[in-house]
Amino acid sequence: MEEKKINFQESLKRLDEIVEKISSKALSLDESLSLYEEGNRIIQDLQKILDESEAKVEKVVEIK
Repeated sequence: MEEKKINFQESLKRLDEIVEKISSKALSLDESLSLYEEGNRIIQDLQKILDESEAKVEKVVEIK
């Protein structure tokens, strides 16, 4: 099975939507918790992408 590649920009956009929804205070506790968990997963995915990118940059810099 092919792993779905995470789009950094789309993930940031979704994270922004989640923050806006939670900030609106118009959600139930269950909805807020569900969105919080989704946002947390997105943050972890984005951090992984950033860490991998940083490692690639460091490798390129070492070569020079």
